[in-house]
Formats: sequence, structure tokens, C-alpha cells
Amino acid sequence: MTNVLIVENNPTIIKILRHHLEEQGCQVNSVENGLEALVELDNELPDIVFTDIIMPKISGDQLCSIIRHNRKLKDIFIAVHSSTSLEDNHQILEMDADVYIAKGPLTNLKEHVHRVLDQHRKGIRRNQKTLGGSTLHPREITKELLLERKHYQAIFNNVAEAVVELDCTGQIIQANKAAHRLFGKGSLEILSCRFVDFLGGRGRKKVIQWIDQVATGTISDFCSSFSSPLQVNNRKILLNLVAVEESDDFFIIGILQDITLQKTTEERLAQTLGEFNAVIDTIDYGILLLDADLRVRIVNQAYRDIWQMPPSFLDASPTMREIIEYVSGSGIYPIAPEDIQGYADQRVAAIRQGEVPPTELRRTDGKVLQFQCTVLPDNGRICTYFDITSLKNTEQKLEAALAKVSDLANHDPLTGLANLRLARESLLNAIALAKRKKWMAALMFIDLDGFKEVNDSHGHEIGDMVLKKVSERLLDSLRETDTVARIGGDEFLVIQTEIHDKSAITKVAEKIVKQVSQPFIVEDLEINIGASIGIAVYPKNGVDSRVLMKKADDALYYTKRTGKNNYAFAPG
Repeated sequence: MTNVLIVENNPTIIKILRHHLEEQGCQVNSVENGLEALVELDNELPDIVFTDIIMPKISGDQLCSIIRHNRKLKDIFIAVHSSTSLEDNHQILEMDADVYIAKGPLTNLKEHVHRVLDQHRKGIRRNQKTLGGSTLHPREITKELLLERKHYQAIFNNVAEAVVELDCTGQIIQANKAAHRLFGKGSLEILSCRFVDFLGGRGRKKVIQWIDQVATGTISDFCSSFSSPLQVNNRKILLNLVAVEESDDFFIIGILQDITLQKTTEERLAQTLGEFNAVIDTIDYGILLLDADLRVRIVNQAYRDIWQMPPSFLDASPTMREIIEYVSGSGIYPIAPEDIQGYADQRVAAIRQGEVPPTELRRTDGKVLQFQCTVLPDNGRICTYFDITSLKNTEQKLEAALAKVSDLANHDPLTGLANLRLARESLLNAIALAKRKKWMAALMFIDLDGFKEVNDSHGHEIGDMVLKKVSERLLDSLRETDTVARIGGDEFLVIQTEIHDKSAITKVAEKIVKQVSQPFIVEDLEINIGASIGIAVYPKNGVDSRVLMKKADDALYYTKRTGKNNYAFAPG
């Protein structure tokens, strides 16, 4: 017995076809549209499907395509019985049916049934001829309607978004190519299924409620949330549903926008931003990111700690000017209230101009910050604030230590006078100055007479006190422009500059001998010593410092040999 499934929404045609088929011994079932046909095909496979084309819900051409592309159904014999066979003959033949029949007078149906059954029994498949068309004439209005239907189908299947059509119960009756790709399923697995069965996510219940309530006609269109998207086949979806009235019924159009890429990008950006904030919060110097309008975009924890700004202020994305005015007005900077505006103008202008090199900002609490501004690729700014207070304190201590070291390197620790190293530099400078000014300069080597006996008799502590007092008397005997140095235990050196005649040198030498010869009172002791001096004169005795020092030393020993407590000039 041949099983036949009639797919036709015209009751009269169904009745006549059933009569003629049963008359030929066939077992016949009938449905009103392609959607019901799919349900029937899932329950029982017929030998022949006798289908119309233009039907509600799933049309005949869609039904043929589903059957031919399904491994289980592809061998079913298909007879297409359509009123548009003449007007759309080329499209009809592309449906891959086995026989095509043009709807005409109902009296012809018996002959058509016999032809279909005969061709099925003989195994004739894919007959490209249209039966029953010889007595019919094409209708222009039908051609226009079919053309409009083709345009609709072309648009429907080629839009980028997935589009589905649902009946009033929420079953899928049409799905375009993008929907098939999104669902990852074929037509047979999609059509006639409940739309919500493909949905996941927290918004699924809202879709079910909307479909249940849409029949009342009082509900607006549905749009899912971007922040909490629906899911279809592990893809994130933004769903829009629109109910369309049709006679006494309605259908639903669903548009599914795949926003997986946008949401993934958004999540990655959020993750990156979170990681970035976590990283910069570990940095121990202040960071301030500004946009191109110099408004706050990001600040790190160190920046908040430096300026003690309330979160409500920074969360409002203040401008750089507002930040400067806030900080200046809080008394952190030593700026008078009337000068705040001018200070803000200056700072903002420098930042807006571009790069700001490292600049020190000193606060009233003693902190010193190093501020720097760099231009970003998007024309924003990144400002950094280093707390260099400890560094500045260290620098000051280092400078003091270096000064002390320098002082120790150039001065005698006991008397505070210049040492031999500094005396040599001073002599070179005195010679250079005398050469330019065409002056004379004098170099005196001084050796204390009787000082060894002081140390031997009274000890080194008393001797050191005497040396200090000698230093004071030497300084009192000279001008501020002259130099006094201690170059040995009881040896001193004097450099005179700006000398115009020899008498000025003699006068100083005599004064030194006289001053040193006066008794020293130390710890209730009267100490008596003398001074022997050797003198070399620039340029008379030489123009080189080493030559002058040698001749002054020779003159000193001459004084020692001839009686001490006196002075002598180098010969020449």
C-alpha cells in the first residue's frame, strides 16, 4: 500500500485528492501547511508527498528543500501541485520535485493522481515537465506577486542578522541563513521547534513571558539587555521581538544580533583596565591620566594619598584646573589666595602646551614632589608625582658632607688654615693674577723657633694651643686677600698679592716676626717662641710656583743659619 501525505490549505482540494488516492488503494494523511508536514514526517515517512507551494507558515518550496537536504527524507517522491506553475515555471522546476502539476479545473485532478501514481510505480524521478498546463494561461498579477515574494526571500536570507518568524505559539516557521549559522542546525532541526528552546541566559524567562502575553495585544516590542545578553549556541545575543497582526491571528518577527565579539572585547577591556588599575595602584608614586580635554580619567592610590582628595571629587572627573584650584585652596601650596588663579593659569597652560620637564613642587608641610607631564598618543596627558623629600634631605646631607670632606681636604684640621694642597692652588692663582695685573707677589715660608722645646716641656696639648694662637696672630698680620697656610708641624706659608713694591713685603715680614715673638699665655703658662721667615718674590725670583717655593725654602734655611727670629729674601 502506498502512503501519501497531502500538504494543502484548501479543504476542497484535500477532499478530492483524498478521494482519488484512496480509490487507487492509497493510505492518505493530510495537513494544512509545511509546519504540520514536518511534524508528520517526524512521526511517519510517506512514500509520496503531494504539496502545494503557497501556504501559511512553512511554504511548499521550503518543505521540498528540507526534504531533499535531509538524509532520512531525501528519497520521498514529491509531487508539486501549484496554481503558480505557469507564472513561475523556472523557479518551480528548481524545487527538485519529481512531478509538477499546474492547478486547473478540479475535474482534472483524477487524471493527475493517476499520472503521479504511475510515475511513482515506474520509478520515474525528477521529471522536468509541468502537467496540466496546456489549457491554462499565465496571469500577470500572479507574476508580480511571485516577483515580490522572491525579493522578500532574497532580502530575508541575505541580511547579516539572524531573523526568525514565529507563529502565535512561539514555534519557528521561518529562519534565514544567518539564523541557521547561529543555531548551528539545519531547517528540519529548527522549523516547528519552540524558539525559546534555543535560548539560554537570565533573560530567557522574560522572552517566555512576553510570548505568552503578546496575544493580549497590549504589550510593546521586546528588546533584551546588552549588559545581560541572551545566549544561543554559546553566542551572546541581543534579541528584538515584534508582533505583527494578520487577520484574526498574528505572527512574531525575531531579530537576533550576535554581540559575542563586542561583549568579549568589552570584557577584555574591563579585565585589562582592572589589571592596569591594579598594577598602577602598586606603584609608589602618584599617577594622573587626563583626556584630551584635561579631565581626569584614571588616578592611582599613591596619587590619592599624596593629595588626600575625597573619592567623590575624583569620581566626578574634574579638570586639571579644578584639581590645581582644589589643592591650592586647601593650603598645601604656599600660595596666597589672591594668587591661586594666576598660579592655576600658569600650570594649566604648561600642561596644555605639551611636555613638562621634571619640576619640583614644594608643599607647606615640607614635602618636595617632582612633577612631570608627558603627551599620550590620543592627545591626553600622563602626569607623575614623585615624593623626593627624602632624596632632597639626603642631597642636603650629602652636600654638607661633601663640603666637610672638601674642607678637610683643603684645610688643616687643628688651626683651620689652608693646607699645603690649597696653598699650592692659591699660589698658582696669585701668580696668574699678578701676571695679568703686572703686580708683584710674595711667598713666605715660616718656621717657629723654639717650638720643639714647648712640646718637650709642656706636652703636645699645650703645643697645639700655641699653634692655634700663632695662626690667629698670622691672620691678624695680613690682609683678607692674602693667604695663610699650615704646611707642617710648626711650618707655615704666607702668600701676598697686589704688591707694588718690596717695602710692603718687608713690613709684613717684620710684623709677623714681632707678633710671634710676643709671649703666649696658655693655661697660666708663659710661652716664648720666635719666627724665621724665608721670602721669594714673583717675578724677580721666578715665574713658576715650584721655583718660588724652592727659593723661599732656601731663604728660610739661610735665616735659620744666621741667627733665627728674622727674615731673609731670596737672592736675585
